[in-house]
Amino acid sequence: MKTLKKVWRYVKRYKKHLIISLLMILIGQVLNLVSPLIVKEILDEHLMGIEKPWVEVQEEDKYTVEYFGKYYKQERYVDDDDVVVGKASILMLDNKFYITDDHIVSGKKKLEGNTLIIDVDGEEYTYTITLLNKDQVKEFYSPSVPILKVLIILLFVRFFLSIIVNYIQRITSATITINVTRDARLDATKKIQSIPIDYFEKEPAGKLSNRIVHDVGGITSLFQTTVNLVITATMSFIFAYVGMFYLDWKLALLSFVIYPLVYFWLKFFVGRIRRVATKVSELNSLITANLNEIINGISIIQIFNHQKHTAKRFDDLNREFMNEHIKEVKLHLGLGWNMINFLRQLVTAFVVLYFGWNYFHLPYGAVTAGLIYAYNEYLLRLIDPITILFRDVGNIEHAIVKAERLFTIIDSPAEDSTLYPIPRYHGYIKFENVWFSYNEKEYVLKGINLDIKAGEMVGIVGQTGSGKSTLMSLLLRFYDLKPTDYGRITVDGVDINTYPKRTYRQHIGIILQEPILFKGTIASNVKFGLDVPDEEVYNVLVKIGGKKLIDKFEDGIHHEVTRGGGNLSLGEKQLICFARVLLYDPAILVMDEATANIDTETEEMIQNALNVVAKGRTVIIIAHRLSTIKNADKIVVLHNGKKFEEGTHQELIVNNGIYANIYRSQVKLSQ
Repeated sequence: MKTLKKVWRYVKRYKKHLIISLLMILIGQVLNLVSPLIVKEILDEHLMGIEKPWVEVQEEDKYTVEYFGKYYKQERYVDDDDVVVGKASILMLDNKFYITDDHIVSGKKKLEGNTLIIDVDGEEYTYTITLLNKDQVKEFYSPSVPILKVLIILLFVRFFLSIIVNYIQRITSATITINVTRDARLDATKKIQSIPIDYFEKEPAGKLSNRIVHDVGGITSLFQTTVNLVITATMSFIFAYVGMFYLDWKLALLSFVIYPLVYFWLKFFVGRIRRVATKVSELNSLITANLNEIINGISIIQIFNHQKHTAKRFDDLNREFMNEHIKEVKLHLGLGWNMINFLRQLVTAFVVLYFGWNYFHLPYGAVTAGLIYAYNEYLLRLIDPITILFRDVGNIEHAIVKAERLFTIIDSPAEDSTLYPIPRYHGYIKFENVWFSYNEKEYVLKGINLDIKAGEMVGIVGQTGSGKSTLMSLLLRFYDLKPTDYGRITVDGVDINTYPKRTYRQHIGIILQEPILFKGTIASNVKFGLDVPDEEVYNVLVKIGGKKLIDKFEDGIHHEVTRGGGNLSLGEKQLICFARVLLYDPAILVMDEATANIDTETEEMIQNALNVVAKGRTVIIIAHRLSTIKNADKIVVLHNGKKFEEGTHQELIVNNGIYANIYRSQVKLSQ
C-alpha cells in the first residue's frame, strides 16, 4: 500500500488522462454487458424464436405471414385488434421445418411419416405436420427480419465502439505510463546528484543505473496492473453479475461458492510467487551490475587473461537467475495458467449441465440456446478477474520490488540544495582539532590543526591511507563531521556548515586524478553549463597552454568528445579540466593527484597550466609526485591520520623526516 501511494504521487499529475481512461474502461464494460444480451435476443427471439407459438388471425398486418390463404402470427405479436381463429406451431427436426395446426407440448419427439409423436413421461401426443419448403420458411421468418437487421447493426456498432473505446483507453493509459516513466527517471537522476557521497560507496554504479533505467518500469507496471486488477477486473465482476442475476439469479448465487476456494488457492500461490519474484528481481539487478563491471574493466580482463574466470562468475550468476526464473514459470504454469484454464472448462461444463438438467424439468421455453450462450459468457467473465489476478500477481510482486528499489533513490535523504549568492571567499581555510571517522569506530583523522592562508599553494603529502583525501573530502563537504566527531573547519572564519552545500561550493573547484569528461565537445566540457561565448573558451585553453590541443583537431574546440573522453589522451583531458576550473574561477581549488598518472613531458605542461590556474586563489594539492609541489608555499605531511610535518620543501628536506625520505626515493627512481 505504501508503494502504491508513492506511485500515486506521479499518476495524479495526469488526472485528466486517468479519468478518461477509467471512463473508457467503464464504457467498455457496459458494451461487454450488452453484447451477450443482443446475441441472446438474436438466437432465442428471432432465429430459434420461429418455434414459439403461432396463431391464425383474420386480418393481415406487418407481423402476419400468409400460408395457403390463411394469416398466421406469433402469439407474442398479437394485440387487441387481432381476432384469433386457430392455433399453429412451427418446429425444426433434422434441419427441416414443419408446421402443424395446434400448439405442441415439450417432450421427446419422434417422426413417423407426417405424424409427430411426442412422449411426455410415458404419455404420447400426436400431431399431423406438413413440411415447409425454402420459400415458405423465409416467409415465416420475414416478421423478424427488420428486427434482426437492427440487432446485427447494433452488434457491429458495439464492435466498432469497443475498438474506439479500447484505443482511447490504451492511448490515455500509455500517455500516463510514458510520462510517469519520464518523471520518475528525472527525479531519480536529480536525486543522485544531491544525495550524500557515501551512498555511492555502498551501491555499485551498474546497480544504480539498472534501477533508474529498468526498475522505473516497476512504477508503470504497478500502475497498469492495479488498473487491470482493481478497475477492469472489478467492473468485469460487477457487470457480469448484473447480467447473471438478470438471466438466472439462482445460478448467480450458487457461483459464490467458488470464491472461498479461490481465496485459499490464491493465498498459497501469492506466498510462493512473492519469494521467487523478489529473488529473480534482485538477481537481474546483480547481473546488470556484474556486466557493467566487466565492460568497465575489459582492458584489465584481457591483459591478465582473466576471461575464463570472469565468464564463469557471470555464468554462475546467470545460471542462478535462470533457475529462479524457471521456478517462477513452473509456478505460473502449475498453480496459475493451467488451473485457470481448468476452471474455465469446469465453468462451461457446469453451465451446460445446469441448463441441460433444467431443460428436462422446466416448462417449454424456459431454457434456450441464447440463454446458455449469454450465461456462459457472463460466467466466463467472472473468471477474467481471477485470470487477471493470477496472471498479474507475479508482475505485481516484480513491480513492487522494482518500484521500492527506485524509491529508495527518489526518497533517500538529500543534501540541502539551496543555492543563493554569497561573497567570493578570500580563501583562508582553517582546520581546528579535527577528528573524523567513517564508521564511528576508528578515527581516520586525529586532531588535525591546519592554517591555510588566502592565496597560498599548499601541498598535502602522505602514504596511502594517511588521510589526505579524507581531509579534502571534509573541506569539499562530501562528508560532514558527525556528532561523534570533533573540531570544525572554517573558511574566512565562517564554519563551512553555515551554508547549504550547494551554496558553499559555488566558490570551490576541484581537479581529480582521473579527469571526468562527458560526451559532447571540447567547448561543452569546458563550459560545463556556463553561458559563455566560444571565444572565451578558446582564450582560456590558450592561456593554460592548450593551443596545441586546439590546433590538433580540424573542428578546434568543437571537436567531438566521446564518452569519458576516450578519444583524447590523459594529458589532453586534464588540460580541459584545468580550463573548466579557470573558466569557473573558484576562490579555492583542490587538486587530487592530478599529475599522478602522466608522463614527464605532460607533467611539465600540466605544471605550467597549474601555475596559471593558481594565480589569485587558494590551491591545495594532494600529490604523490613531490616535484609538483616543490614550489608550494607550504607542504603538510600526514601519517596515520595525524599531521606529522609542516613546512616548505627546503625546511622539510633539512628536517630529514618522512617527506625527505619520500623525496629522496622519488629522485633516486627518476635517475
